[in-house]
Amino acid sequence: MRSGFVRFARTLLVVFFAANALESCLLSPALAQSAEPDLTSPKLIDAGRVQFAENCVYCHGDSGSGGKAGPLAGRTDLTADYVFQTITNGKRVGSLVMPTWGLSLDKPTIWSLTAYVMSLQAKK
Repeated sequence: MRSGFVRFARTLLVVFFAANALESCLLSPALAQSAEPDLTSPKLIDAGRVQFAENCVYCHGDSGSGGKAGPLAGRTDLTADYVFQTITNGKRVGSLVMPTWGLSLDKPTIWSLTAYVMSLQAKK
């Protein structure tokens, strides 16, 4: 009987440590994705420009000049966190609705869009 308990305890320890190691492996990429990247990176801004052309120009116009929604170019009141959260969660202002993109775009893509929108602040 004691041998069965020792075997059970050993198996339980192996499962515990394996699960702990797996959790660490799975959690690390998620934490890395949530960190804010360098939003001035030309590569990130270019990736955001491509995504903007595919998903955003209908409402925000070419190069963020404005369309159905207001312009993004030249705005200095937007913070990176605000842009990221708005893209992720969407927003409603009166009759204008910014769709929620967090369900269809991954965090790196949303960060690239954020980088592109932030790069538009210097432009009018």
